Amino acid sequence: MKFSTSNYMALATIATCALAAPVIYDTNSTAELMSPLSQEVLGWSHATFPAIYQTCNETNTRMLNAAFKDTAEVTAYGKSRLLNYGIDDAYYKRWFGNGSIFTVMGVFDQLMEASKGSMLMRCDDADGLCAANPNYYAGHHRESAPAETVICDYFYNSKKPLSTICFEGSIVDVGPKHYAGIDMLHRYLHLPTMNMDDYISEYAETLEEVIDYAQNNATFAVKNVDNYLYYLADVYSSSVIPGGCLGEL
Repeated sequence: MKFSTSNYMALATIATCALAAPVIYDTNSTAELMSPLSQEVLGWSHATFPAIYQTCNETNTRMLNAAFKDTAEVTAYGKSRLLNYGIDDAYYKRWFGNGSIFTVMGVFDQLMEASKGSMLMRCDDADGLCAANPNYYAGHHRESAPAETVICDYFYNSKKPLSTICFEGSIVDVGPKHYAGIDMLHRYLHLPTMNMDDYISEYAETLEEVIDYAQNNATFAVKNVDNYLYYLADVYSSSVIPGGCLGEL
């Protein structure tokens, strides 16, 4: 079933309500960590999201929750496209070639509905890497705490909401990680519990390599993080303007 305008508006209303009361968590608490957005949003019946640590202020929390909402929206469009058009779809072939659609579908389900457990987003520069890489590190996975991701100030300054897609240049020009919700999915996939111990990984990151995987190494195209990010941005942009705003490959 395709997303109609009325369906989209109804789902967006649900997501807005979900975002009305952001929740911050203290990792010293013995209570189970739960996401502030753990409810039906934008095409997902059991969407789950990371907890937000107490070092994130109100503005951080609001922007992280907005990014989480965008992850749900963009993956819902991606999954809907898979269900409606399958492996013969031009968008699918562009980014996954003849790779297994079962793998791609499973990754979307894993990203949005798998338990996030102790997965935590924190806003303090716990390892000093944000300060050491200003204007470059938007965030990083903590090797010393495998379930934790640090979100740097550069994330809030540089990443854009999904609503701006196609209005700041083509996807080729700005890259899919330009958008906070798509970049957040990339950050999810740095965590061992989400990437299934590197079953999905950053095997190739340049656009040329990503396209080459789709054309010549589909087995890795469906296991490569950036193939997913480009696919999602490409598909979502097609819902904004006819034919999308991919740009020249």
